[in-house]
Amino acid sequence: MKHAALALATLLVASTAAAQESAPQAPSVGPRAALMAPKAAHARLLDITVAGSQAVVVGEQGVILRSTDGKQWTQSPSPVNSMLTRVRFTDDKHGWVLGYSGSILQTEDGGATWKLRHFDPQQHAIYDILFLDTQHGIAVGGFGNVLETRDGGVTWTPTAPALADQRLHLNTILRLNDGSILIAGEHGLLARSSDGGATWVALDSPYIGSFFGSMAHGDKGALVYGMRGNVYETADLAKCPSMEIAKWDPDKQVTVEDPAKLTVLGWRKIENPSHESLFGTLELKSSLYFFGVNGTTLQLQNDAALTPVKTSAVETLVHAVAFKGRVIAVGRQGIQDLGAVP
Repeated sequence: MKHAALALATLLVASTAAAQESAPQAPSVGPRAALMAPKAAHARLLDITVAGSQAVVVGEQGVILRSTDGKQWTQSPSPVNSMLTRVRFTDDKHGWVLGYSGSILQTEDGGATWKLRHFDPQQHAIYDILFLDTQHGIAVGGFGNVLETRDGGVTWTPTAPALADQRLHLNTILRLNDGSILIAGEHGLLARSSDGGATWVALDSPYIGSFFGSMAHGDKGALVYGMRGNVYETADLAKCPSMEIAKWDPDKQVTVEDPAKLTVLGWRKIENPSHESLFGTLELKSSLYFFGVNGTTLQLQNDAALTPVKTSAVETLVHAVAFKGRVIAVGRQGIQDLGAVP
């Protein structure tokens, strides 16, 4: 099962699950600019974020879209025409877009224009990025691809060889509220760093399927979620048993169902009536909403059980934001307005 979990772009094209790339295919030429497509808002889109007064969306064939009202969308020129997997902004003007072939794009004008900072057709996709400060950033992706910059994103070099040696898809990276860093990925991989990414340990994971998303939870904890609707939370990630990455064997991991044994590992499973895979979350007031396959939308309140929420979506949803009083989601059918913010 080492590479059985498909990752966040190809499966959106081929089926109803999150997708992960296969081995990269080298093109005969370098990166090609994306075509300007009148119907780009209906393409398969993989991420959305809010940057200042606008929303920014990315997806297949290098599509980057912006809107100031959530209704009309304008396509920004993109230097690549490959699948784009993630968009992150560090402030209203400065942001990053990630994608296949190790693509890393940077904007300094709110997404109107983008510079290609990294591209290698022999590298695997990039799925997420985290900047610890203005100069130091870490990007993670397919088959253990980990890149690091120390000059604000101008240059990127491979790092974290122990993680890379696992050859597992690394789907998300984030900084928790205690300053530590968490990477979550394929085969239940959970890796933690307490020194800014210099060293990593593997946590004894409660689940052997893929984690597609994660978020900070309380002062020291985290919430992770992914395949088949599995959602777990811990109040203190540092107290979860861990080991050296090199000693962690994914083929020896098992899913823990017994609540008492989960407690020993430092985790609690959040009950979910749905078994559809989950890819994104949106926090609104006292509720947390999850989005996934077949238009699945679930609500979590007070860390109790997840409950279904009815929306107009019937196809896979990947991420959503609250924008201009509306919940705007992206996924297999492009941009979807799911209604007024609750």
